[in-house]
Amino acid sequence: MNFLKNLFTGRDVNAKEVSIDVSEFKQLSKSGFSTFTDLLEQNGALSFEKQLILSDIVGANPWQFDMDKGQVSFGANLVFPVQIIGSISFGDNSWMWGWANTQSGIPEHLLVQSNALKQIGEQYGIEEFKNPHFLVDGRFDHRVGLIASGLFKSKCYYSANYGKGSLVFTIDTDKIPEPSADLIKVFVTFNEFIAQIEISHKEAFKNYLIDKGFLIKIDGKTISGLKDNAVIRAEFDGLGRLINLKNIC
Repeated sequence: MNFLKNLFTGRDVNAKEVSIDVSEFKQLSKSGFSTFTDLLEQNGALSFEKQLILSDIVGANPWQFDMDKGQVSFGANLVFPVQIIGSISFGDNSWMWGWANTQSGIPEHLLVQSNALKQIGEQYGIEEFKNPHFLVDGRFDHRVGLIASGLFKSKCYYSANYGKGSLVFTIDTDKIPEPSADLIKVFVTFNEFIAQIEISHKEAFKNYLIDKGFLIKIDGKTISGLKDNAVIRAEFDGLGRLINLKNIC
């Protein structure tokens, strides 16, 4: 909580005195990517916002997975179709892609996205996507989920802990709403995101604004976003770490 207080200063007390030149703000597109980290920076923040929505919907409900139906359920009224991405083993901290897990008998129609990530890895030389089975740290399943959720524009992902490991899949359903246009969501989501995921704050914030439909102005260590007559501004240090985030008008 102190972390959020230090970064989120809220509305600038002198906001009425701030003069904004709208012409300085441009519509930006995401840059190309060549690494796993690039993809996390490009997709992580909005995907994290979608995870907050999922958490509000499923709460503490336990999950059940039916591979024959290709569905996960969080109670009788929350049944969603899935795409299996891969799984992490807690025993040796290893990751295995769904496309590589031939012994589990996963139906091919549940591996469309997993296979697409393999193809991306082969095309762009991203080792994490090409290697079928490898050692990882404890949060790799979430980083993969954030990337997959963003790349495939899924409603969210879920890392289903089954004791010895966790199965990662994406979810798409009309029962889960899209991220809201609420400006406050940007502040809350981004601060929570960088508190949990090690990433370049500056790059992640720029891409988050692009995903949220902001016009953007980049001035050295400062990134400003304009949307619906409101401007938010983020300041970063020399290492690209967020030091201040506020609504200036």
